[in-house]
Amino acid sequence: MTIGDNSYGTVAEVGALVPLYATATGTTFDATTRPTITQVEGMIDRVSGIVNVVLAEEGFDIPVTQADAKLALDDFVVMHVAHLAAYANGAGPFVSGADEMRYTTPTRVIMRDAEIFIKDRAKGFELLGATRTYKMTYGLEYRDVDDAGDDIEPVFQRKMMGNAVVDWDTD
Repeated sequence: MTIGDNSYGTVAEVGALVPLYATATGTTFDATTRPTITQVEGMIDRVSGIVNVVLAEEGFDIPVTQADAKLALDDFVVMHVAHLAAYANGAGPFVSGADEMRYTTPTRVIMRDAEIFIKDRAKGFELLGATRTYKMTYGLEYRDVDDAGDDIEPVFQRKMMGNAVVDWDTD
């Protein structure tokens, strides 16, 4: 198995954060480590999938390829996969004895963290140049005709507010 094209981070980056669970070199995983390399690659893909869902909800094209934004997303995924690797060994913040885990699961924590991280950084990703295909007003619509096809008069009109339209181009 290899990491998917839409995924963020690498196995080596995860290994660097949890060398105790990696191979003797401390930077990678193999079929004998816990978790195995196949499991770590799957974790990277699944956490990246969660990240991509939230990115898509915020209007970003996935995968994000803008260098700085991608680094931030790589870091997010690698950190959470390192926590999952520790969890596979009965350690880390996702173990059942941790206060945060009393009423939730690792997946819910990752989903919540991804939503907070991406929604809080969406403007920054966009300003860096990450492609955003729709803006925050996406889905905001109005109806100008009713079900019968008749025009709908706006609830509030300028003349109701004491404002009249003035045509400044005529004398």
